[in-house]
Amino acid sequence: MADPEILLVVTGMPGAGKDEFIGVCKEMGFTDLHMGDAVRKYAAMKNIEISDVEIGRFATSERSAYGMDIWARRTLIESREKRIVIDGLRNYEELEYFQNELGSERCYLIAIFANRRQRLERIMKRNRSDDVHSLEELISRDERELKWGIGKAIALSDIMMVNNTTLEHFRREARSVIRKILKLPDDGI
Repeated sequence: MADPEILLVVTGMPGAGKDEFIGVCKEMGFTDLHMGDAVRKYAAMKNIEISDVEIGRFATSERSAYGMDIWARRTLIESREKRIVIDGLRNYEELEYFQNELGSERCYLIAIFANRRQRLERIMKRNRSDDVHSLEELISRDERELKWGIGKAIALSDIMMVNNTTLEHFRREARSVIRKILKLPDDGI
């Protein structure tokens, strides 16, 4: 692994807007790594069905077997980039791994928040194969992720962004946050 100059780690409940934040990061020269990609890669190697329930069950069993930071370790291992944004942090142990590997002064945790109703609407629109398909499924997924420790990670984030307005507004706010972290002047966009 190369020594990145900056690592942005994004957390938030499903459908909060993490992908939109990461899209802005990519526009600003960051390479994105998704912890969920590591989960799906390892699940495929073990012939695990790609569904929300089965992937969640697999991710939990791997955390039990190899430690709460297993997906952080498996995600960062192959990176060679200088500016990285990582999606999918689900617990504080994963953040501690990143901070220990890279130094806490170069690692920022950004939490994205949106209420459950907004998140369900967004999830239904994006229509991903491994997503939930009902309010009941979203509640179950939320409960699973809260058991993993995502609530603590959100509460202890360096920056909390509330995503409850328009996409355009959120993207402007994301750009402003990233520019502040990089110590760049705000470009007014």
